[in-house]
Amino acid sequence: MNDRVRSALPETTPGGPSDVQRRFVLTTAAWAVPAVAMTVATPAFADSNNRVASLSSLDDQLPAAGGAPVSAIVVDSDGSPVAGQAVTFAGPASATFSPPTATSDSAGVATTTVNLNDTWAAPGSTATITAMAGSSNISKGFIVLGANVLVAGQGYSSTLSQAELAFPSPVTQISGSSWNNVSFFVALLADGTVWTKGSNSSGQLGDGTTTDRATWAKVNGLSTVTQIALGRESVMALRSNGTVMRWGFEPYDTVSSPKQQPGLANVTQIARGRRTGYALLSDGSVKAWGANDFHAAGTGGTAWPGLTPKQVVGLSSGVAQIAAGTVSGYARMTDGTGRAWGFNDYGQLGDGTTTERATSSPVQSLTGIATQITAESGNMIVLRSDGSVLSCGFNDHDGELGNGASSPTQNPNLAPVSGLGSGVSAVAATIGSGYALMADGSVNAWGFNGAGQLGDGTTTSRLAPAPINIPDGRIVTRLGESCPLSYTTFLITSTS
Repeated sequence: MNDRVRSALPETTPGGPSDVQRRFVLTTAAWAVPAVAMTVATPAFADSNNRVASLSSLDDQLPAAGGAPVSAIVVDSDGSPVAGQAVTFAGPASATFSPPTATSDSAGVATTTVNLNDTWAAPGSTATITAMAGSSNISKGFIVLGANVLVAGQGYSSTLSQAELAFPSPVTQISGSSWNNVSFFVALLADGTVWTKGSNSSGQLGDGTTTDRATWAKVNGLSTVTQIALGRESVMALRSNGTVMRWGFEPYDTVSSPKQQPGLANVTQIARGRRTGYALLSDGSVKAWGANDFHAAGTGGTAWPGLTPKQVVGLSSGVAQIAAGTVSGYARMTDGTGRAWGFNDYGQLGDGTTTERATSSPVQSLTGIATQITAESGNMIVLRSDGSVLSCGFNDHDGELGNGASSPTQNPNLAPVSGLGSGVSAVAATIGSGYALMADGSVNAWGFNGAGQLGDGTTTSRLAPAPINIPDGRIVTRLGESCPLSYTTFLITSTS
């Protein structure tokens, strides 16, 4: 694997130096598949003296593929357990049972291992299992644990593959973040819950501990979430009531369980840089809090906002969408223009210069109407209304700009990404890499591939966009959320 990985910027303390250097981090890890289980429905009693009284399994759930134990309890007419009773199990056509017929023990329990063999079953769908003993039978619905997600890169492999079958509801947003050679991952489900796994040194898994965890688990006490955003060992979650929860690393308040961010209401969108949070409010204004190294907060001057959100200068109204680089901020205005602020040594603010901006300034090189802006540590990517894609910022032999060039350069002006002049419906970025979701559900990727995040089975970088090989029958409906500190690519697929 290519040991060379994209840069992360040095940290500074309030009022500290801003000595910028490119720093590279890469690691891989193998994550285990979590424990699985099943649900219970109303039994149907037979006329026999002996009957199957119940079916059960851990947490009332069943993985879409892979074995999970299911137990039936046989009792007599008095409700006492019956030993030696043969119980036969049946289910969906694709399912297998080992053994298909089990004998109850002294506690009346007969156990089989069920494998639904339906890898792409929709998370949260129902599979019906039946247990039969003589003339008695019982049928029950089981919640399916699945994953409508493809993944490649750090923490996984260089070959695009399905994520762990761990989710009881479809994934709607998912992302990862890396720091000090380790990664953590966060998923938002359609039921409004948030799930995490990975490194937990700053409490970024939100489980009240700082213990790493290799399996996905729900963040307790958190619901009605509509958006997630990741930074350095930190997570933000926007709730449907317009409030923001956060956990993990924060310059002034690191916590290991979700905590409401003070000073915010009526929030419609969030973004997260390395140590700076951003919130778009319903009135079209933008606020920032946390760190202000390299003017990442855009509040003017060098003072850090700390825990109190401050107005980003020049963004009191008219903002339609926000995005974050490592220490840069971006805003797409309702008229399709863009504004940017913060670190600009690579020209990633797209204003024709490499001058750091303490307040939001126009993206001078943006022509046409922007419909989405995304960013990573050294680059900005813009999707226009005609389906074309532009990029600016750092480029070297890894092809970060996606223009086919391999010579090191800093391009402070937005320029076309090769082969993406039309047909693009969404864009995303990880460190040094760009992704374009096409209108037909295909995905193109370019740039740095040292962690295998381009999903082509190699660690060879791409100078220009090329298709990612999507498994047959899968339709990509959404790209994983951009993160300026990520080396992992996620693609969300249709559940139908």
